[in-house]
Amino acid sequence: MISTATDSRTLLNISDLRVAFDHRGYTSEVLHGVDLHIAPGESIGLVGESGCGKSVTWLGVLGLLGKHTQVTGSVKFQGQELLGLSDTELSQIRGRKIAMIFQDPSSSLNPAQRVGAQIAESLALHRDLRGAQANAEVLALLDQVEIPDAKRRMNAYPHELSGGMNQRVMIAMALAGQPDLLIADEPTTALDATVQAQILLLLDTVRRDTGMALVTISHDLGVISEISDRVLVMYAGAIVESAPSQTLFTGAQHPYSLGLLAAMPVLNAEVHRLTTIRGSIPQAGQLIQGCRFEARCDFAQDNCRLSSPALKTIAVGHALACTRKLAA
Repeated sequence: MISTATDSRTLLNISDLRVAFDHRGYTSEVLHGVDLHIAPGESIGLVGESGCGKSVTWLGVLGLLGKHTQVTGSVKFQGQELLGLSDTELSQIRGRKIAMIFQDPSSSLNPAQRVGAQIAESLALHRDLRGAQANAEVLALLDQVEIPDAKRRMNAYPHELSGGMNQRVMIAMALAGQPDLLIADEPTTALDATVQAQILLLLDTVRRDTGMALVTISHDLGVISEISDRVLVMYAGAIVESAPSQTLFTGAQHPYSLGLLAAMPVLNAEVHRLTTIRGSIPQAGQLIQGCRFEARCDFAQDNCRLSSPALKTIAVGHALACTRKLAA
């Protein structure tokens, strides 16, 4: 199993994180023992199909999944165990030390409140700034996220701004607490290609300027390749491959990672049908004895049906959950 031991270079350490939903007396496990660590200032990409557990992982870390959820394992942030903390205790972590940008700014912003007032609310909550001091910081944050004419835009309502501008406002709100870790959940969804590139560059610039760590959640490998030092590939509630960004894009080993890479369109190439991964992701709670990708895998062997492979180190910085490679 890949080591998740904490050291002086570990900001966040997640070990054997499991999430199960209770519904009408039945329990469905949707995360099956997630292990990962993040160093201060590191940029991590988390990729996989919709429904694989990317967002659930972080909602579980922050205690945002609701009362009908069982979350077990260990989540240590700066050495402090987060699982088991009360809502009051977690409120000192959320926004202030770990902030999250959700994928739809139009549903995250209050349509009846000016954007400047919403950022000021975050400043009051996390840094106890109010009045003229808060207004000055709102302007500084809007400038930091490169919103032009910030003094005028801070008095605008969300519907008066474009989708890209609203996403920048969401980033400004997340930065208001000066977090050590920012989680960006599909930060470029529904934005056109030009605006996507601008938002990604902005996130990377802010990370480098502030020294915070960044987790970018996406099903788009192109997005992840732009700003991630290390990439984690997630499938059906578990991480199946972890590698430095360049290693993953040039030397991926897991059949699912290879399938995702093959499905990416190639610019300036001959027109051809895109490669697809046959089948579909298992339903949440579905009992599977062996590898959860086995039914869709072109390289499956008999032993793949017997047990679920653990994530193991195969090279420096490169871990894999696949019996085919480990047996080679």
